[in-house]
Amino acid sequence: MHRIEETKYGYKLILEGFLQREEVNQLLTSMKTKIRPREKGETFPLLLDMRKSNAFPSDAREILKQCLLFCKESGMQRNAVILASAIATLQARRIAKETGIDRWARYIDASSRPNDWEKAAVDWLTRGVEPEITH
Repeated sequence: MHRIEETKYGYKLILEGFLQREEVNQLLTSMKTKIRPREKGETFPLLLDMRKSNAFPSDAREILKQCLLFCKESGMQRNAVILASAIATLQARRIAKETGIDRWARYIDASSRPNDWEKAAVDWLTRGVEPEITH
């Protein structure tokens, strides 16, 4: 399952479960209708909530990269990735590196900070306050 919401700070993308190629294709389609490309020089942040997400199969991973590249090309700058599994964290870091968004990505382990992960993410997204980086 996936959901994308516009927020007061930018966008929030929620990914849950074991997403297959078809669902990630649907995500890309809905991103193209919901995320408005910015004027040159304008940016927006993205909170990517993957707390309930499993690893992606390789064909779905390739489409997820297209989703992130679409966000980057539309003006995404900072992003916060919320995770709760070591495998998902490794996969998210790899995808960020392969798409060139890793410089502005921060990873927050929700399992180690269940009470303030969202505050830490929004502080990074809106004010550039570095969260504790999970490894």
